[in-house]
Amino acid sequence: MTTKLDSKFLQVLSQTAQKLQALDIQPCVLAIAAEELCQSNSDLSQRLLAHAEQLAAAMEAKTASDLAEKAAALQAREQAAAEKEVARAQALAEKEAARLAKEQEVAAKAAAKAQVLAEKEAAKLAAAEAKALLLAQKEAMRCAKEQADAEKAAAKEQALAKKEAAKAAAIEAKVQALAEKEAARLAKEQAMAEQAAAKAQAQAEKEAAKAAAIEAKAQVLAEKEAARLAKEQADAEKAAAKAKELAERAEAKARALAEKEAAKEAAAAAKAQALLEVEAMRAAAAALKAKQQEEKEAARIEKEKRAAEIAAAKAIQDAERQKAQKAAEEARALREAKRAEALAEQQAKQRAIMAASVAKLAAEKAAHLAEQQKIASHEARGNETD
Repeated sequence: MTTKLDSKFLQVLSQTAQKLQALDIQPCVLAIAAEELCQSNSDLSQRLLAHAEQLAAAMEAKTASDLAEKAAALQAREQAAAEKEVARAQALAEKEAARLAKEQEVAAKAAAKAQVLAEKEAAKLAAAEAKALLLAQKEAMRCAKEQADAEKAAAKEQALAKKEAAKAAAIEAKVQALAEKEAARLAKEQAMAEQAAAKAQAQAEKEAAKAAAIEAKAQVLAEKEAARLAKEQADAEKAAAKAKELAERAEAKARALAEKEAAKEAAAAAKAQALLEVEAMRAAAAALKAKQQEEKEAARIEKEKRAAEIAAAKAIQDAERQKAQKAAEEARALREAKRAEALAEQQAKQRAIMAASVAKLAAEKAAHLAEQQKIASHEARGNETD
């Protein structure tokens, strides 16, 4: 059967030492052996108290080691979480870069496709111009009778061209309005990104204020604990002074009793001397007990003081850890805000470029439609002439 080393065992050990100090041996043993037994009893009590203090110090060292190991494990977990967060942010950045590269590739393909369409339209336009030139030559060889009809057709064609120009102008205005609307939307998205960054900054400042409040609270608790320990130290000193006064009174009382008994007859003098020695031994035991109690109280106060210092250091470490965590969150929020702002700017530029390309294509298409309608009008007029 094993005994568990805990505070109850230390308390039992201390109580046993105190009982040994208070053990009254004189009435139960021979006078010749009483002094040696009392000395052995005192030595055993002191050794028990010293052993109890060593056990308490070893337990405190083990507790401090366990706390240090837990703190190291917690720091390792926090470091792993930070590294995981960095890896996640890096993966998101790579994913975003891949997405942007894909969008850029799609835009390049769209530009190439638009280039091919433009080349096709240019070829068609060249063919139409050649055909128009042939029609013009054919028209030149017609008779004078066709001149009046040609003038009438020209007037009609001019009106149609004006109408198509007005239509193209309307299309261009619509494209311009769409481009302005797109620019306004991009400005709104940029404002939202800036608002998100400001919100993240406000949250970071709030966390900083919270960490400062926690640190101030820990400082106040440490000061209160120091005041309590000082009060207990004063109480212990008062108790020691009182025990010393009681010992002096007992010694004075024994001395008076010895002087009174010395005046008596010889037989009573020996008994008085024995009583005086017993009282002296009891006073010495009381003084020793008071001194040991004072030392024990001082050790307890020192222990509590060390525990308070450890608690204060832990509170400061917690505050510093929260402060570092807050700084990391602020940096992460700032990076996210900058990344969102850069992404918004890049998307705005890309959308503006796409809007300009769309507007240009629409204008070219409108011009091409006007040209095709003009050619169709020439062909219709040639068919009417035939």
